[in-house]
Amino acid sequence: MSRLPLRGVALTFGLLAGLVAPRDASAFCGTYVGGPDAALFNRASKIIVTRQEDMTTLTLANDLIGDVTDFALVVPVPEVLSADAVRVVDPELFARLDAYSSPRLVSYSCDDFRNDTADTASVDQDGGEGGGDPAEGVVVEASFSEGEYDIVILSATESSALLTWLDSNGYAVNETAGELLQEYIDAGAYFFAAKVSLEALPEEASFLSPLQLQYSDAVFSLPVRLGTANAEDEQDLILFVMGDEGQTHISNYPQAKVEDECLFDEAAYESFGSFYDDRFVAALDEVGRDRASWVLEYAWDPGSCDPCSGEPLDTEIIESLGWVGDWGSATFTRLHLRYGPGAVDQDLVLYGSNIRDQEQVRYVLYDEALEDRFPRCIDGWVEDPGSCDGNDDDEEPDDDEAGEGDPAEVDRGAEPKLSCGTHSAPLSGALGLAALALALVRRRGER
Repeated sequence: MSRLPLRGVALTFGLLAGLVAPRDASAFCGTYVGGPDAALFNRASKIIVTRQEDMTTLTLANDLIGDVTDFALVVPVPEVLSADAVRVVDPELFARLDAYSSPRLVSYSCDDFRNDTADTASVDQDGGEGGGDPAEGVVVEASFSEGEYDIVILSATESSALLTWLDSNGYAVNETAGELLQEYIDAGAYFFAAKVSLEALPEEASFLSPLQLQYSDAVFSLPVRLGTANAEDEQDLILFVMGDEGQTHISNYPQAKVEDECLFDEAAYESFGSFYDDRFVAALDEVGRDRASWVLEYAWDPGSCDPCSGEPLDTEIIESLGWVGDWGSATFTRLHLRYGPGAVDQDLVLYGSNIRDQEQVRYVLYDEALEDRFPRCIDGWVEDPGSCDGNDDDEEPDDDEAGEGDPAEVDRGAEPKLSCGTHSAPLSGALGLAALALALVRRRGER
């Protein structure tokens, strides 16, 4: 049975194959101008993580471009997953979160600061059916189907046996992954393996659905090392995390701080996207590229934003992430990493920091009158700055220009509040390469 090539949406987790200063909480009625180019993040793997106490929910997507029969993946997991713990979700979920949390360019005028009393200095710079061929030392603990996927959960005692099983069942795994696989086996991990079932895939399908896995584990970590086994170049990883303990941070890799809260002069740069990528690279270079580092690009109450680059999250969206119960105390965090194969020597260890400050990577479109409030990006503070002072400062703003206050204090009600921000279509919703996992492709002739 043949299929037309499918375009996937973004691989995410350890698949086998292949001091940002606290911001002033004042709300300004500025206008969202745009975010980084969609192409900038096309190469990034993206994963959605929900963490409540010891329960972790991972939403994984794939970046398959080609024949659907070539797709397969393997993910290390801490326990044998049941069919109830696995489901497929709408790929638009990734685009929604990406648009909401992406770095943003904002336009402000003097009117936006009429009620701003903040000091300028505060702006801181078992072998069931369908289980595949047997191999000594490998056990198929469970097998089931979900959506268009046939799934097995494997255990193994030796990496060589696991590699043999995977190879005989059509998973083309680089043998250099054997040492890492053995480490996961020694730690008691199981392996979630999925292939596409052509019978279950609708003829009109144009993409493969993201997979969502849920399990209990006292350790909050992501097995990223497997994703570097076949990598020849740097990989980007963006994590969207919903947690109940404030901002989510990474404990075993350093944090890099990207320059932001500054004036962006669009006449001086090819595009805002290329400008931001330069600032991101500069931040990583400052920390050092021998080890992976991470940038906190967004941390906010998920029901609000200011300014808004995309719609805030509502109850339906948050529940689709795997969140259970009330989310009033939850924090949504966006973390961005870029690393080469030699820069990752440990899996990511994440934790809830209990820091609930609102953070966003924000740039202000250049206006000479704002030079005494924001430094120029890269160049710093202007020696003889322009100013809004004297520009009808005594006039009171109209009520509809005054803003809605601190987003953290806005009553959500039935619908999300946009504060002073505006609705915007997703600008970087395209999802890209599999940085967290080895993309496994099935061997041709073994379908």
